[in-house]
Amino acid sequence: MTVRSLVQMACLLLLLPLAAVNAEPKRKSVQSLVAAADALKKNDPKVKNAKVWESLSAELNAAAERRPRNEQSEDALYAYARLEQFRFRAAKARTALTRAVDAFERMAVEHVGGDQTDDALLALGDLRRDGLKDEVAARAAYYEIIDRYPGSNAFETARSRLGLSARVGSTPTKVAVAQPTAEPTRAPTARPTPLAEVEDREPVVAPTAAAILPPESRKVFAKESTVRRPLIVIDPGHGGEDLGALGADGVLEKDVVLNVSEFLDEFLRERLRARTFLTRSRDVFIPLPDRTKLANDKDADLFISIHANASEYKTASGIETYYLDNTNDKSSLKLAKRENMSLDFGGGSKNGIDVSFMLSDLIQNAKLDDSISLAHTLQNALHANLSLYYRDVNNLGVKKAPFHVLVGAHMPCVLVEISFIDHPVEGRRLAEKRYQRMVALAIYQGVREFFVSRTER
Repeated sequence: MTVRSLVQMACLLLLLPLAAVNAEPKRKSVQSLVAAADALKKNDPKVKNAKVWESLSAELNAAAERRPRNEQSEDALYAYARLEQFRFRAAKARTALTRAVDAFERMAVEHVGGDQTDDALLALGDLRRDGLKDEVAARAAYYEIIDRYPGSNAFETARSRLGLSARVGSTPTKVAVAQPTAEPTRAPTARPTPLAEVEDREPVVAPTAAAILPPESRKVFAKESTVRRPLIVIDPGHGGEDLGALGADGVLEKDVVLNVSEFLDEFLRERLRARTFLTRSRDVFIPLPDRTKLANDKDADLFISIHANASEYKTASGIETYYLDNTNDKSSLKLAKRENMSLDFGGGSKNGIDVSFMLSDLIQNAKLDDSISLAHTLQNALHANLSLYYRDVNNLGVKKAPFHVLVGAHMPCVLVEISFIDHPVEGRRLAEKRYQRMVALAIYQGVREFFVSRTER
């Protein structure tokens, strides 16, 4: 090779990185994406070009997620939600309904006081009512507008949706509402006082707890009530060297259930005004007996252990909820054996379980009826809520099994299998934050119904 050839090759190698940079597609601005969404809705009102809709939707969602919670991310997220809302109404696409509801819910949480958040809550309420046929959840969104955005354009519409009379002489104008740090001065019955400092957690203020609960549930855990705010221990299964079940694309059960547990923790504290405690809040191993002991030491009112299922043939699907009891069912025993395997990591007793001890546990036997009731309430809420978004949710029901993590609990306790992580469809869903939030929200709603039913006895 000549000297001239060597020089040419060297120049070419130097230019390659620059060419690669120039070849990288330039990201579109949020303004241009929003304009494109408006144009698409105008030019293709019947959503005939599905690929174009999917592509633009993905770009808007990506723009919202890669930016901090600022004005641009709010614009991108709102445009994404409205685009999916339009697609659902025009094409009756169930996926679009799921995305729109999730995006509007994210708006309400991530952009409190934003210029478009009141409109997002109104759209969320309408989708819950008309698309999901969930009147209770719809009313919750409308009440949040009334409690949090009293001066907004959406205020009177929300009152109308709730069947409330319009305020005489009211002329609402849109205003930005900052995240409050203390409860505004009101009569005690109009709105619960903020959450006090929760044991073992940072102080939390939840000024909109009343807005999110429907009116019939607001009084349950208000401080003015004679009912003590409950303490719920949430147990994310596995952790550390105990990986749990392995899902598609390498997704680990221990990671999925921790995410779901953190979402549930947030919902219970901010929406139900409950006190909460997680047996683990990071990727560490906690021996099974220690998890129950934590719940007992905290004098918890409920203990909920969250897991993802797996099957030998990777074809099983569905959700199921367990309470502690002996059984002859082979599939339940096989599942319990797998979940109890983490006893091997603790250096204590192995996965052979002393069933006689379990059945002689008089404390848990005294709570058995409540555990069964809790299991049915959670299972019903999971199936009902997930079925609103997905047509293929398999309800495997409530079952009993000798799960060691439930042994010795002094309170109603259940173990929830939130889907099969090794199933080709459910495994992909479990890896998505959107589905994890849906599962957590369904469990929260089940817990809420459990406590509401107890106050009505």
